Amino acid sequence: MKKYLLPLLLVISTLSYGQKFEQASKNAEEDLKSSLSELAELRKVVVDERIPLSNEINTLESEAIQKRRDASHAARLRDNRNVDLRGFENRIARLKDNNNYLSSLLGDYIRRFETQVHIGELQLFEDIITVAKNSQENINLSGSDKFKTQLAVIELALDRVNDIVGGNIFSGKAIMPDGLYEEGNFIVIGPIAYFASNKGIAGTAELALGSTNAVVQDIGEEHYETISTLASKGKGNAPIDTTLGDALKIAATEETIIEHIKKGGVVMFPILGLAAFALLIAIFKWFELSGIKPARDNDVRIILKHLKDGEKEKALAHAKSVRGPVGEMLTSAVENADRDKEILEEVIYEQIITTQPKLERMLPLIQVTAATAPLLGLLGTVTGMIKTFRLITVFGTGDAKSLSTGISEALITTEFGLIVAIPAIILGAILSRKARSVVASMEQTAVSFVNGVINK
Repeated sequence: MKKYLLPLLLVISTLSYGQKFEQASKNAEEDLKSSLSELAELRKVVVDERIPLSNEINTLESEAIQKRRDASHAARLRDNRNVDLRGFENRIARLKDNNNYLSSLLGDYIRRFETQVHIGELQLFEDIITVAKNSQENINLSGSDKFKTQLAVIELALDRVNDIVGGNIFSGKAIMPDGLYEEGNFIVIGPIAYFASNKGIAGTAELALGSTNAVVQDIGEEHYETISTLASKGKGNAPIDTTLGDALKIAATEETIIEHIKKGGVVMFPILGLAAFALLIAIFKWFELSGIKPARDNDVRIILKHLKDGEKEKALAHAKSVRGPVGEMLTSAVENADRDKEILEEVIYEQIITTQPKLERMLPLIQVTAATAPLLGLLGTVTGMIKTFRLITVFGTGDAKSLSTGISEALITTEFGLIVAIPAIILGAILSRKARSVVASMEQTAVSFVNGVINK
């Protein structure tokens, strides 16, 4: 029974599902038709909307492409602007460096210009130069204003060149030779400057050490009128110093022998005393030795002839006629001519020995002077250097004028020590040789006399 029940149930189910399937199929077909109808309508809508959307898409794509191009162009412009900006910044930095360099050059030129113009011209240029120098430290001024103040000095320098080529005359003040300020006119012709005061005193205008104004050098009253006329009328003759003031400076350093000696200090007194002492001795000895005449060979022959003829009185008279120690020696020789040769030689030799110290007396004093004068000069050098070092400890080495006193003393004493010693040595040698020549003449005369007496 159970065996037939299951298939029966299957058949019944199949029949039931078959009816439902047919109904579902009909419903599906209806749905399909409805969907196809909607699809056709949608397709029609799509077809109707596709062309406008395509056109819109094309438009949007074109706009997108243009936007991309614009974006790319903007990026390039941005990059170019960045590059240009960096270039401009670099250029601005270079221009600033150039401006600073030019400003530095102009500042150096202004400082050199201030030192190179004549001291009298500073009265004309001082205000402009001061403004240009102070402008570099003024933070309230722009760079262009600073350049304008500096360029004003350049223009001033160019105008000055034009002025001094033909001569420039301007009013001002100067320190006169008497040390007082006076009003007058400057005359600048190239590197040469003159000043004529309103009182008629004129001369060259120079820069003096320690002075901030021009100092007038007096070049002679004969030039007063010439310079004053040139200053008042702008034409005329003017004295030209081709050395540009060096000749006047050299002339100012010239000094008399008395002034030169005074610079030597206290040591100069013993040096000059020795010089005078040695000179007096030399003059005295020169006249003393020059008055001694040597014996002539003719005198000796005459004396020997008289002795040979037995005329001793005539021989003695002739011997006494010979002046000086030679005559005295011949007189003693004639008086002892009859004695032995040894005694005669002793008498003559004694006379020569007695005469030699007389001839050479005071000559050692000249030699002492020659040896002592350089030592005194060296002493003056040492004292002068001591004074110089003492002044260095007080004033330092910057002020050469304060050291000149000690240096002058050190050098002048040595100078005069050598000036005294060298002539003293020469005079001592000449006088000693002259004295020896007299002694040699006496010895030669004695030998001739002794030999003549022995052979008579």
